[in-house]
Order: sequence, then structure tokens, then C-alpha cells
Amino acid sequence: MFQVEGIAVFGLAVVTSISGLALAAQTADPAVIQARLTSQFKLTTTAADRSEIVTPGAVVEMHRQGMMIYSVAAPLPPSNTYKNGKIGQGWGGFGKDLAITMLAPGGATSDSYPKAQFAIGDKCWVTGLKVQKDSVVFQLYSDPIGDTRYYGNLKIPFPNKKEMPSLDAVLQMVAEVLTVVPTGDGSATDAGNQPAPAPGMNPAEGEQRALVSGKYILTAKGAELVFVSDTAAILLIPGAPQSRGAYRVTGDSLTLTVNGNSFGYRIQPDRLVAANGEIWLRQGGALPPDSGSASFQDTNSSPLPAPRQYEDVAPPPPPPAPAPTIAMGQTRDQVTAAFGEPQRKAAAGQKMIFFYTDMKMKVTFTGGKVSNID
Repeated sequence: MFQVEGIAVFGLAVVTSISGLALAAQTADPAVIQARLTSQFKLTTTAADRSEIVTPGAVVEMHRQGMMIYSVAAPLPPSNTYKNGKIGQGWGGFGKDLAITMLAPGGATSDSYPKAQFAIGDKCWVTGLKVQKDSVVFQLYSDPIGDTRYYGNLKIPFPNKKEMPSLDAVLQMVAEVLTVVPTGDGSATDAGNQPAPAPGMNPAEGEQRALVSGKYILTAKGAELVFVSDTAAILLIPGAPQSRGAYRVTGDSLTLTVNGNSFGYRIQPDRLVAANGEIWLRQGGALPPDSGSASFQDTNSSPLPAPRQYEDVAPPPPPPAPAPTIAMGQTRDQVTAAFGEPQRKAAAGQKMIFFYTDMKMKVTFTGGKVSNID
């Protein structure tokens, strides 16, 4: 009887242990998720000023569009959230923009920094990864777009803020948004053994890059649009600072994103036609017939000029100093501070008289204060 009871107790212990393992598999420890993600998304190390890569890590590919990224010159990266299959900025993005404005030097704001967006198929680096109680946050970093690198934070919240999901569930949520680019042998990129594929604003399937190049001018407004690489453009508007943007070509359509706003154009050999009918004429005329190659050499026009530098407007001159005044009761020091020393002085008992012959003015002091003005 004792042995039976012992077996029964042992069996209960076994059942209890199995239940505990099952529960552990359903709700993973944040440290376990952090370790797994860090091993999968090998982090990239940048210079202190974020201007270049010091130690490359894994390259990742975006599977959702709409992620906002700011120039690395911004004191903080912008905030993005992946929710319901979409990436947006929401209140978190607004709050981060406010923080950027508060930290920006020289009276700058979050709008002072160049902006771009990651699109589907774009590749980038991971420079930060943090598992929190309610989410996973990635910090992503671009290759140069034009001559500017960009960065931004992407938050992937958990479905239930009060419960940590399983490791498999977290990996699945992350994979909806971004995955590591595999190497030729099918394994994840190991930057220590071989060079990682170059990230960038890569064209998705069916897109082209050689239908635009050089400079386009909107004559009616004096604005210029300069394509400086296969993904980057500079917009120059008289009286405004230059704006850098990213663009994408699909067939004969071009989408330009500048300062978070997107604009559509129809591409023609010698012009871009905006959705509102505005026509941007290409400087140098139509593209050469062989422009279907990936080269962006502009054989029809001179080399791209340096971005236009607008002259600073001189501040208005300061207003003229107010004319000196004199009033009854002022002291000698106050009068001389306003009018200077008199040309002549005369004492008469308790009175002192200042003569300002150049102004034909006589000031009488009684007891050290102005008592009469002639």
C-alpha cells in the first residue's frame, strides 16, 4: 500500500513537471527572447556621431512600408509603430518629434532634419534591439541616401500588454516586418566572415532606376529637382532651405518622398508631369536613347551643379538711440550722463549752473538737483 502511494505521488510530480515546462514554452522569459533576437539580428556598430559603420552586422529587409527615418544629425531617431499590419507614427511619433525639437541645437526643430521612408524591399542595418514588457524595439540604420545616412526606431507591440508571448510568437511578429537577408548558402549573413550585401533603397520587382537623371526645373516657380543618385533627390525652392528626399520608379511613374510627404509624377523623355499638372522640364532636353541601363551618367547635360546656396538676408539695422532728455529733479550725474560735461559752469550761492552753449541750454541745480531749465 505504501509503495502504491509512493508511485502515485511520483506520478503526480511527473505530471506537475510536464505542466511547468508547457507553461514555460507558452510564456517565454524576456531575457530568452532578447538573446534569441540578438543572435539572429547581429547588431551593427556605428561611429559616435553615427556618420559611418564601424562594425557591420546583419542586413535586414523591410516587408512593410511607411517607416519614417530622419537624418542621423537629428539628436534622437523618430518613433514608428507596427500595428494591424501597418507602420505608422501616431502619438508616439509626435512625442518623439517634440523631444527632438527640445534637444535640437540652434533653435532647430524636428522638421529641420532631412527625412525619408523605408519601403518594401529596402535593406538596412540593425543598430539597436530591446525587448520590453510590452514590445520589441529595433533601431534601424540606412546606407547613405545621397550623402546622408538615416535612422529610426520601430516598435513591434505585443498583442496583450499584460502577458509576455512565447518566443515563437515574437519571432513570427518580427518576421512580418523584417527578416535577415540570407547569404548565398542560405544562412544568415555573418559579417565577421564575409561582406554583407550592400543595403539601400533597392527597387522592388518590376521597378526601374534609369528613367530619370540630372536636373528638372519648374519654371513657373523657379524650383529645381536634382536626382543625385539612384534613390536620392534634392529639392530646391527659392527662399527655403534645400530638402533631401528619396524616390522610387515603377514603370513610367515616379514617387518622391520629401519631409514625410509623397508626390507622384508621370515620366516622359524630357519632363516630369506632376499629378496636379505641373511640368518639370529636364535641363539638357530628353534622356539619351540608351538610358535604359543602370548608369546615371548624364550625356545630354553638364555635370550636376553643387546645390544652390541662398544668400543670407542681412538683419535690419538697429533702431536709432532715443534723444537724450532732461527733467526737473535729475541729479548732476544724470544730466552729464545724458548730455556730457557742460562747456561752462557757474556757482551762485547754493545754486550751480551748467551752460551747454552748443545746445543753447542753461540748467540750474539747487541742492544738487535740476530746479530750472532755460
